[in-house]
Amino acid sequence: MGVSERKKREFEKRELNILTTAIGLFQINHPSSVKMDDIAKQLEIGRGTIYLHFKSKDDLMARIQYEDYLRLRERLEVALKEPTGLEMARRAVRAYVEHCLGDKNMYLVAKQCGDSMNLNNVSEEMREKLFHERSNRLNVLEKIYKQARAENLINSKGAYPNVAVAWGMIRGAVEVLLDGHFLKEIKSEKSYIETLEHVLFFGLFSPNSNTKGESV
Repeated sequence: MGVSERKKREFEKRELNILTTAIGLFQINHPSSVKMDDIAKQLEIGRGTIYLHFKSKDDLMARIQYEDYLRLRERLEVALKEPTGLEMARRAVRAYVEHCLGDKNMYLVAKQCGDSMNLNNVSEEMREKLFHERSNRLNVLEKIYKQARAENLINSKGAYPNVAVAWGMIRGAVEVLLDGHFLKEIKSEKSYIETLEHVLFFGLFSPNSNTKGESV
C-alpha cells in the first residue's frame, strides 16, 4: 500500500470515528448542547482535526441527516418492486415505519440534527447532497403515487397534496410513539401500525377502489 493510499484510508477511518462519536454523544445530549470540543475530547484529538473533515458542527449534523436520508430511500425503493400501486404504497409505509422504529435512537438523532442545524453554515457540497437526496426520495414516492393513480386507486387531488398528507400522517403517527404519548393506552405497537395503515388507506384510496372491505 502506498503512502497516499494509507493516508486516505486513515482519513476515512478518522472521519467515520468522528461521526460515530458525535452520534453517540447526540444520543446522550441534544445535538445543540454538544460542542465540537466535546467530540474532540472524546476522541482525544484536537478540535482543528475535526475541521479537516467538517466545515462546522452544522456540516457534521448535515452529514448525519444525509446518511439517514440515504438509508431511508434505500428502504423505500424496495417498494417499487411490488406488482401493484396498492402493494407499493403499503410496502413504503412499512418501510418508513421500520426505518424510524427499527433504530429509534438513530432516527431521533438524525431528526434533531435536521431541526438544529443552520444550513447557512453547511458546506455547499453537503447542502447540494441534502437537496438532491430529498429530491430522490420524492421521486420514489411520486412513482408509487403515479402507479396507484394509473390503477384508479387514488383521488384526483394531485401528487404532492396526496403524498404530503400521507407522509405527514405517517410521520405524525410514528412520533406519537417516539414522544411517549399514549404509553398506557397503546398496548401493541404492531396493532397501532395496522391501525395507521387502515386509516391511511381507507382515507387515501377512493371508495370504488378494490380496497373496499379489504382487511389490513
